[in-house]
Amino acid sequence: MTKAYWNEKKVLVAGGAGFIGSYLVELLLAEGAKVTVADNLSRGRMENLSGIIEQISFHNVDLRVLDKCEEVCSGQDVVMNLAAPAFGIEYSMTHHGEMLTEVTTIGFNLLGAARRQNVRRFLVASSSCVYPNDAGVPTKEGEGYRGTPETVNAGYGWGKRMVELQGQYYAQEYNMEVAIARPFNAYGPREPFEICKAHVMPALIQRVLRGDDPIIVWGSGNQTRSFVHGKDTALGLKLITEHYAVADPVNVGHDRETTIRELAERILEITGKDVKLVFDTSKPEGATRKSANVAKLREVTHGFTPQITLDEGLEEMIEYFQNTFFSEQFTGK
Repeated sequence: MTKAYWNEKKVLVAGGAGFIGSYLVELLLAEGAKVTVADNLSRGRMENLSGIIEQISFHNVDLRVLDKCEEVCSGQDVVMNLAAPAFGIEYSMTHHGEMLTEVTTIGFNLLGAARRQNVRRFLVASSSCVYPNDAGVPTKEGEGYRGTPETVNAGYGWGKRMVELQGQYYAQEYNMEVAIARPFNAYGPREPFEICKAHVMPALIQRVLRGDDPIIVWGSGNQTRSFVHGKDTALGLKLITEHYAVADPVNVGHDRETTIRELAERILEITGKDVKLVFDTSKPEGATRKSANVAKLREVTHGFTPQITLDEGLEEMIEYFQNTFFSEQFTGK
């Protein structure tokens, strides 16, 4: 398929004011889609859509309410579900029930509404959190239904597994075209900056920018992640939806691993801070290693691989946070 696939398509992006969702909306508009965004702004920000707000239809709705899902799905050709409470370890590890309930409620509501509204194609945006603690590295998609999801994000991981499964059942029973994507460690300038709920990268940036000394890092610092810029993640989601809506999960990531120690040191280098790093091994650090086997991603998208380097993304993210979230959080602006 080419750009012609999206031209004039009516596309609902649930969670479209979020940092990945807003990048996806921009990509869809560039290819001629008629985009509707549904978001309750609990994690998303209208600022993420400021440059394109006149080109979209925006609905501030709670997608945990089934009737609202029916309303926003009506008349759509494609529904792309990026709406979910995605938080860092500090919050997720003590809110498994909340994560499971929120993820499945929104996911099931949107799938059911899309089916009843005769939406042909649907994207389930899943997560690398579906993989078990002992998954092989780089991780192949087949590991996603083995064992139990990673311990610290178990509720979230189970929720994503269940929505994936429902998507597969709907494809079998109702002939829906369902794409399933599993992003790995997305990050970017538009990522939420809530101190107690942040993922590792915004949490570290926040500690550095507010002047902490020492900088406390959870875990040994030896755990690895394969960070993917939100723009690359959004492009991967779009391409999988376009080319591979066959209810078969596909990783969105790469196999380049970065330790959390290296990440923290690079943030200090970019910001010019000369402070001590202290690694608190009494705190959980999540999976020991994370990276994606992307053979299937490259195959189904005809060669796509993330292009934005970690250094490029970090510099962009730090500058953005200095000018937006940092000033709001710590200067009252």
